[in-house]
Amino acid sequence: MIKKTIFALYALVVVCIGLATIIEKYKGTPYVGENIYGAWWFVVLWAVLTGFSLIYIIRRKVYQRMAVMMLHMSFVVILVGALLTYLTAERGELNLRIGKSVDTFVGKGDSVTHRLPAALKLSEFRIINYPGTDAPLDYQSIVTVHGQRGAQVTVSMNNVGSVEGYRLFQSSYDSDGKGVTLGVYHDPWGITVTYTGYLMLLLSMIFTILSKKTQIRTLYRKAVRPLVMVLLLSCGTVVMAESLPVVDRDIAHRMGTVNVQYGDRICPLNTVAIDFVRKLTGSSSWNGYSADEIFLSWMIYYSPWERQPIIRIKSRYVQELLGIEGKWASYSDFIDVYNEYKLKSAVEKMRRGEDCPDRKGLTDADEKYNVVAMFYQGQMLRLFPYNLKEGVKWYSPGSQVLPREIPVKEQFFIKQSMDFLTESIVTGQKPRAMEIIAKIKLFQRDMIGDMLPSTQMTGAEIFYNKINAVKWPVMLSLTFSLLICIAVMMKWRRSGSRWFDVMVTAFAAALLAYLTLLLGLRWVIGGHVPVSNGYETMQFMAWAILIITLLMRRKFPMLTAFGLLIASFCMLVAMIASGTPQITQLMPVLQSPLLSVHVMTVMCAYALFALQVLLGVQALWLIHKKEMKECEQATALSQLLLYPAVFLLCIGIFLGAVWANVSWGTYWSWDPKETWALITMMVYAVPMHKGMIGRFGNPRFYHIYIICAFLSVLITYFGVNYLLGGMHSYA
Repeated sequence: MIKKTIFALYALVVVCIGLATIIEKYKGTPYVGENIYGAWWFVVLWAVLTGFSLIYIIRRKVYQRMAVMMLHMSFVVILVGALLTYLTAERGELNLRIGKSVDTFVGKGDSVTHRLPAALKLSEFRIINYPGTDAPLDYQSIVTVHGQRGAQVTVSMNNVGSVEGYRLFQSSYDSDGKGVTLGVYHDPWGITVTYTGYLMLLLSMIFTILSKKTQIRTLYRKAVRPLVMVLLLSCGTVVMAESLPVVDRDIAHRMGTVNVQYGDRICPLNTVAIDFVRKLTGSSSWNGYSADEIFLSWMIYYSPWERQPIIRIKSRYVQELLGIEGKWASYSDFIDVYNEYKLKSAVEKMRRGEDCPDRKGLTDADEKYNVVAMFYQGQMLRLFPYNLKEGVKWYSPGSQVLPREIPVKEQFFIKQSMDFLTESIVTGQKPRAMEIIAKIKLFQRDMIGDMLPSTQMTGAEIFYNKINAVKWPVMLSLTFSLLICIAVMMKWRRSGSRWFDVMVTAFAAALLAYLTLLLGLRWVIGGHVPVSNGYETMQFMAWAILIITLLMRRKFPMLTAFGLLIASFCMLVAMIASGTPQITQLMPVLQSPLLSVHVMTVMCAYALFALQVLLGVQALWLIHKKEMKECEQATALSQLLLYPAVFLLCIGIFLGAVWANVSWGTYWSWDPKETWALITMMVYAVPMHKGMIGRFGNPRFYHIYIICAFLSVLITYFGVNYLLGGMHSYA
């Protein structure tokens, strides 16, 4: 009776929060927050489920298995923390104006006035723009706290202010720029208890994997020689464009070797050009033209290039605002007949906190527009360095206001050299154009000498850009991994098939050498170990997996196909991530290292869930053919993968919660993405309780459930992105 009650309550919770995300789409976030997530019956539902689960745990004497007991109790602690947050936390908004002290805030939902521990006054409000543009990058509020000797607190997009336990985070600002609305959050108990639950969860997962009293070791023994499959999906898009004036390829590539200041480092113009083109198109080339050709041609023949459909717009909402059909827009599509920016009004409303049908899509399109604006303003072409008293400064071509300490001759070169280069290119004087490029390089060397990267370093970066832009090694890796897995599945590999082992080992070694080259070049160029973002981390993970695969291939033959498969998938994720490089500075809220690890762990979990689907299809086929021994191996491997997959998803979810708490002041907001990630975790946690639900001992039922469960992953990753929206529907 208790089991059936737990199952019914568990299913009811999943259905309720799933329906809530759909209702939110039509009724809005405040509605579901008040009537579902914040309703008394929803809290009672969770409490009753927890109570019955504790009773069942005690009756089953789960406490005799300490790791399993700690794992379940960690979720109880997390739910207790959530309950404390619900009962004791204060949420609201505070409007501050410059020079005016305020010591109260209005509660969110109840509109009750709450008192702050100290009076606050807005001393200054700053809008930090993207370099050289008027597009906001960050918002900073400098708040003075009375009673603390004039102490000041800075509140910005990724910096939650704190005043005696009351957390302040940026919400919106007044149209005159002299006032702000700050969110206020005070949670004296919930955060501490919830974080304790997160720590218990992490430790219990480690103990569960290492424990001898769990199913993992038994499943491993059954899966020593498993059957594995993989699914490869790739697509390409070709965009046709009219005939364009394009700079000579040799001139463009030579110009790509010239150094520029880019962000906080000096790099070849080729790097800037590739990032520019990738930002607009999602690829390092377009319509057969290289990034160097596009960058220099747009700079010289700007009018026809402005009319080319080179900017990729995924959002249908933005497509409607721009008045385009399909996913490709030109720069001209962003400008109306009155020479006004078409998205200006929508972007301003979004920044004021008003509802927007697709925040991510609008932000992405606005950023692409501003990238081109930065290009026109010379922010990506800081070619000319000069060593002034206060340090080295880089100037763009045609800079009209230069320091007086720069001699007239050098000023003339800075202002006119690119005009001479343009003239040479337009008139077809290739030798003269090459000569001017050489003079620009000589000018740089004369001005700052050894501060410039060496010729070898510049060449290494261009070589890295070239091999990193090629996608076929990733596709080849996925294809070969598929063939290897099919060979294992179809039993083409017999005992003693040395040629097969040699081929697989050689392929893994070649793939490892390729990744080592990429990571090594990136390390040399960047000057740090390449694990600083999601792209680098996924490549590093693929490299590490291949190392493990090669070292352990004899003792654990199953790792050969499995390791190649996961490494290839990691490379695919890294390749997808490289489609939107960081040209503009990342918004501060996205600069946390927690974000990279959060995304990485969740993506790895999704990869393992996908593998389980393929194993399930194979197992059902084996059941149909009545090959039960092979089916048992496939089932054991699938169940073995279930543990790291669910654990990785759990880690990803609570890392995301910590990141949200650091960035936005609250660790859980029932955003559709995080809600469906929770649903996915709950759905996949069910077959881990085979002792409680006997039907999972039936291989056919187990695999059908696993295949159907993958629908929750598809909804989380794709359905939320394209249908439900939310704060991070892009993730």
